Amino acid sequence: MENGFVNPFASTYSMTSLEKALKGGDGTEVADSGTAATRKKRDVIVRGVFSVTVISAEDLPIVDLMGKADPYVVLYMKKTGNKNKTRVVNDSLNPVWNQTFDFVVEDGLHDMLILEVWDHDTFGKDYMGRCILTLTKVILEGEYNDTIPLDGSKSGKLSLHLKWMPQPIYRDA
Repeated sequence: MENGFVNPFASTYSMTSLEKALKGGDGTEVADSGTAATRKKRDVIVRGVFSVTVISAEDLPIVDLMGKADPYVVLYMKKTGNKNKTRVVNDSLNPVWNQTFDFVVEDGLHDMLILEVWDHDTFGKDYMGRCILTLTKVILEGEYNDTIPLDGSKSGKLSLHLKWMPQPIYRDA
């Protein structure tokens, strides 16, 4: 201590809680994978309720011999494995479902929604295509509509309404 002031750059100066998080508790840099700042960024967890409305599909591919389809959509959250599915719409390549599904999400920045479109048949089911979405855009925007082409299919797209409702964080006092 000189002139009554503490030198903040001295090694004996105590660290703030942010510095302790970015450095090891003893003040040494944490250098296990990437920089400490990027490592800390990956530790951010975004919780909330993800609401997906499967509005409709259009121009679905013909996958069975009759030239008709009885489509339905399976919604699957990658990280948690939670699944839901729409009802079957009979005899349509342009089905309308207007069904909403809510998923409680614990780690929105690292989860994905997979939507698979299937044709329900008496003797089984035929795969028609899928869409894979990260939750980043809906977390940032809060709510939006989107029409997404089906991967693994020569035609078809899904119309969705996506909404994010953040879960408040409560801390013990």
